[in-house]
Amino acid sequence: MDLSIIVVSYNAVDFLRLCLKSVEAACKSINAEVFVVDNNSSDHSVKMVAEEFPSVNLIANKNNPGFSIANNQAIHQSQGKYILLLNPDTIVAEDTFVKVISFMNQTENAGGLGIKMLDGSGLFLPESKRGIPSPWTSFAKMSGLSSFFPTSRLFSEYHKGYLSPHKNNSVEVLAGAFMCFRKSVLDKVGLLDEGFFMYGEDIDLSYRIIKSNFKNYYFADSAIIHFKGESTTKNSKYINRFYKAMIQFAHKHYSKVYGWLLSVFIYLGVFMAKTSYLIKHVYASGKNTSVSGDETLIILQDHLPSVGILKALSENNKVQVVESLSDDLNGIILFVEGRMSYKQMIEYMDKYKQNFKYRFCNEEHRLIIGSDDKFVKGGVIGF
Repeated sequence: MDLSIIVVSYNAVDFLRLCLKSVEAACKSINAEVFVVDNNSSDHSVKMVAEEFPSVNLIANKNNPGFSIANNQAIHQSQGKYILLLNPDTIVAEDTFVKVISFMNQTENAGGLGIKMLDGSGLFLPESKRGIPSPWTSFAKMSGLSSFFPTSRLFSEYHKGYLSPHKNNSVEVLAGAFMCFRKSVLDKVGLLDEGFFMYGEDIDLSYRIIKSNFKNYYFADSAIIHFKGESTTKNSKYINRFYKAMIQFAHKHYSKVYGWLLSVFIYLGVFMAKTSYLIKHVYASGKNTSVSGDETLIILQDHLPSVGILKALSENNKVQVVESLSDDLNGIILFVEGRMSYKQMIEYMDKYKQNFKYRFCNEEHRLIIGSDDKFVKGGVIGF
């Protein structure tokens, strides 16, 4: 077995469907198994997976034990040489897994691998490559200093701003949305620390891997979409949980070295970060991810939906069919699942970024999915 893919999901049914469709396409040329661990969703996720993806190994929890425990449940059952932890609000390209496995096979000291990630607007997500959040690194990030000096080695270590997002590099920390591990390394260093409910467990495991003399890598030769926020609502509970995890990690690994100085740095940074985040969230919450009748849906000529779907879309929206994309167009690019490859969709978003908005159309279920801002929950529209 080449690869075991594990998706932990909570109330993200439509994004989960899109994710699993892309995973299904990416598994065609490899020997793989897929696990979905549902943490007691109330949106019929379990029913959807069971009916639409019968080959998936489904674990339906009766409560929400958290991200770490849920992933460990599946890891214990997995048989792959490599283990991939994947978020439900992601889209992978058809050749992503092949490329990742090839890189890991050729890089003997690789314990873990993360990947180039784009958000729902096509922008590069800086958390794709990260450094260890030492007290100084955490303070520089939480205080906003890293934003003022985004390419400085001194201030931007948290997101490795001085490393090119277009080149493979050794990094310390992998992002929880896409973490690929060598199973033999997990057998040595242990699985996710179940003391972390959500957030921080990716940093902790990444740190334990490099402490055991393996390396983690940022992989830029493939890219995925990570919408962000579909499994966790960005509210005050999220903020508290995220920064609690940061404090938890720091105390676990640094308290003996830094003592009281650690607490001063962390709590000051947390206060500043919360303030900054709330300001950004208030601004972002004014945005919505719906499809307004005033915005034009742009569909590529070679990737049109069925006549019936096209007619339904045209009833409430302006629809423009084009032979190719160009910068002088204005509107929402509509990607129709099954009519073009996921790799093409990702490449278009990477190329044009915020020149357009992007939506994904599922013809069978008559749904349009998208997210324009990583700070707010994405939208799902029926038509």
